[in-house]
Amino acid sequence: MVLLNIAGGIALILFGIRFLRKGLERLLGFGLHAWLKRMSQKPWRASLAGAGFGTVAPSSTAQTLLTLQLVKAGELSREGALAFLLGANAGITVTVQLIALRVFDFYSVVLVAGFVGFQFFKSEKIRGAGQSLLGLGLIFLAMTIISEAAKVLAADPEFVTVLELLQNHRVLLVIFAGLFTLSAQSSTAVIGLGLAFAATGKASLGLLVPIVLGANLGIGLTSLLAGYSTAAGRALAVANLAVKGVLIATALVFFPQLVAFVESTPGDVARQAANLHTAFSVVAVLIGVGCGGLLGRWLEKIMKPTLAEENRVRPVATHLDPSALSVPVFALANATRETLLLADEVRSMLDGAWRAFNKPSLELARSVQKHDDRVDELQTAIKQYLSQLPTDPLTPQESRLQFGLLNFASQLEGIGDIVDKTLCGAAVKQVQQPLALSEADKADLTEFYERMMRRFDAATSVLASRDREMARQFLNDADKLKDWCIDAQKRHYQRLKNVKDPAQLEESARFIDMINAFRRISGLLNTIGHTFLLEDGERVQS
Repeated sequence: MVLLNIAGGIALILFGIRFLRKGLERLLGFGLHAWLKRMSQKPWRASLAGAGFGTVAPSSTAQTLLTLQLVKAGELSREGALAFLLGANAGITVTVQLIALRVFDFYSVVLVAGFVGFQFFKSEKIRGAGQSLLGLGLIFLAMTIISEAAKVLAADPEFVTVLELLQNHRVLLVIFAGLFTLSAQSSTAVIGLGLAFAATGKASLGLLVPIVLGANLGIGLTSLLAGYSTAAGRALAVANLAVKGVLIATALVFFPQLVAFVESTPGDVARQAANLHTAFSVVAVLIGVGCGGLLGRWLEKIMKPTLAEENRVRPVATHLDPSALSVPVFALANATRETLLLADEVRSMLDGAWRAFNKPSLELARSVQKHDDRVDELQTAIKQYLSQLPTDPLTPQESRLQFGLLNFASQLEGIGDIVDKTLCGAAVKQVQQPLALSEADKADLTEFYERMMRRFDAATSVLASRDREMARQFLNDADKLKDWCIDAQKRHYQRLKNVKDPAQLEESARFIDMINAFRRISGLLNTIGHTFLLEDGERVQS
């Protein structure tokens, strides 16, 4: 029963860590992604950004995957990648420090405060803070359960004998703690278990130091497992493991001196072990900042991509990293970048179709039509990617953005079809059956086209910034454009009053087709404002 309680406590720690991370994502939202981008430009700043993220997401797997995503997106240099990852590993130690301070004795206060914030408030910020406190409270409750179980085991003479034997086999203990960390995917759970035994007075630093070293070895192994699928991931993870391996080997060689030094520091045994864990990570960060670029370049030279990786067909979408799906904030940021690329592709089609119509060119019209296949592929990739996001951990804001991106990508694909079939079709007709538009009609079409291109630029700006005021202005401009379009059509019909020439009537039909196509495109663009950028319940007529 005692061992079952310990296993249950470890399981509760793992769940609490996940719940804590989701709460902090809810609290910080998309500001977390923007902050990481600003902080990741230089190695030392990257290490600080990593430490911040490690505190928010105390999971070495998530940290490795995020580091690789930032490198792929060009937001993190090779020199800063190792510093960021090591800094993130250092951020994990914050939870261990809280455990060593026995803050978990107040788990009931933390749980009640978290429950009130999460359950009874509608504000996403307050709910995020409440969820974070709930996660932290669950970790503290788990430590209370483990501590009580450890007291029972500490009273067993046979168990005490086992602990004494383990202290004499520190290398095996390091390996065991490393494998335990790898299997549990949590160094916090492993070190927390060691601290619980330390609180009984039966575990000395001779036992805890190898556990701390093994937990750090396990963090490195977890990163290697997470990044092994790509050459860049392997190079980063091996560099991380190499830094930790050198420090662990050095600690084992000078083990008696290290234990004596740690014993001389302030605090009880649990406090000293937690401080060693933090100090180990800080030293690793300093090495990573100083030698990360050199080590990373050397590893990239010797760790070439496999033949399968070199021959892999590159997907049309470049930012949709499946590994980011476990962290919705970053998955949605990836999907936003891909949707912006899709918008640029469709805008380019619209521009090309207009040029093919204005100065009739069959070759240009056919070229634009070929781009529609790429638009379809991009839209499908975005839809499949966003559909894989787990719905349970999404905040209302994230759910709105997910739906907004899905809807806007679908509308962009619809715009691509209009350009392909209607606008390029009109351009082909202008080549095969040339018709001279009146100067007034040509001027109106040109003005409509220019307004449409400005609306495309405004739509992408709204999507990139997610600014509510900009979204409202975007939709207000749509109303003005609709009024202008109605006036343009009235002027056109006024000019047709006394027209009986079949050629002029055909020219009128072509003009109306173009105007209607532009109006449909404008209406589809409006989804960027209607679907997710305005507050719930608020809509602008357009």
